[in-house]
Amino acid sequence: MKIEKHHKIGFFDIDHEFKLRVQSAARFFQEMAVFHSTRIGAGPNVLFEKGVVWFLNRLEIEFFRYPMLDEEIKITTWSRGFKGYKGYRDYLIQSSKGEIARGSSVWLFFDIKKKRIAKVPARISGLYEFDKEKWFDKEIDDWKACGKIEPEQQMDISLRYSDFDVNGHVNNTIYIGFLETLYHKTINHNERPIRNIKIRFCREIGKTKESIQTGWHKTNGVYQCNIFDDSTLYADAQIIPMD
Repeated sequence: MKIEKHHKIGFFDIDHEFKLRVQSAARFFQEMAVFHSTRIGAGPNVLFEKGVVWFLNRLEIEFFRYPMLDEEIKITTWSRGFKGYKGYRDYLIQSSKGEIARGSSVWLFFDIKKKRIAKVPARISGLYEFDKEKWFDKEIDDWKACGKIEPEQQMDISLRYSDFDVNGHVNNTIYIGFLETLYHKTINHNERPIRNIKIRFCREIGKTKESIQTGWHKTNGVYQCNIFDDSTLYADAQIIPMD
């Protein structure tokens, strides 16, 4: 079953060129996942009462174009099913002008009390109706992430109070913002927007952290990226610019 919501691109969704930010697209996807689960009775509040939660593990977004301020868009999401402790979800952003972006994600089901990933119980998975449609030939789950790299260039990013969510950790969409900042500050000298971004979330950034580092290494036209500090890799990613 596909779930849809309409949205008008607003000032808090755009960059200085009045076009959609990558972080905003990631936020739309996250909000739609929560909206879908809440609608069928498996929202965050319900899960928290049961002592379980979903963690976003991997995300891929591919952009065909970037919508501008005031454009009316439609965001669609659907569950592609569950396998063990993993949930697979896809996304589509489109408007009357055509498709804007596609996304795919892998979520991990986590038992808070036992502090470990757990198999998705039938009482949860049974609430969803699945749709097998997918855009990417290769599953984001099969993507071989780069791991720790030796950056060609890196930059420090200070953490703000607003970066932390209700769990006391930096929200996943903020990681995308870190990478978007890295790309536009140190890579994108030819004003080429991001075409494809993949990310694997490795560790949570807790509220005691005041700053993190980001860096990239270029291989065969692909930018391998890290979010890290001296001792921890928080996420590894891959960015491909548009032609």
